[in-house]
Amino acid sequence: MTINEYNVWTAIITPMLENGDIDFDSFTLLLNKQVKAGNALTILGSTGESPSFSLEERKQILDFVIGLELGVPLMVGVGGMYLPDQIAWINYLNTIKVDAYLVPVPYYTKPGKLGQTQWFTSLLDTSQRPV
Repeated sequence: MTINEYNVWTAIITPMLENGDIDFDSFTLLLNKQVKAGNALTILGSTGESPSFSLEERKQILDFVIGLELGVPLMVGVGGMYLPDQIAWINYLNTIKVDAYLVPVPYYTKPGKLGQTQWFTSLLDTSQRPV
């Protein structure tokens, strides 16, 4: 199936252990439940997740999910408020096996029409995948 054939893209939370590490066992269970339900997956797209993890943690999460070879499309959150970091993140995502990007307006800043146009144009121009 193509990405347009999925009616539901579930934003999967990234479960954490009490010590702050990622709970990969619980994460796997959540991912498999959504795949079994026939849903595509959005990783790092739950509210606030993308900027809550370091770059290395985000890469680790994506490497783990991609390594599971779940057989459904993956969308990745590209949320933040510093445009150069978001461009760098999309440039990285362009090099790995993901299918689409979830790109919200910048967090905590409230750009007007011109600012939002510049924000999205910059990210769309960088992206090699659907947004």
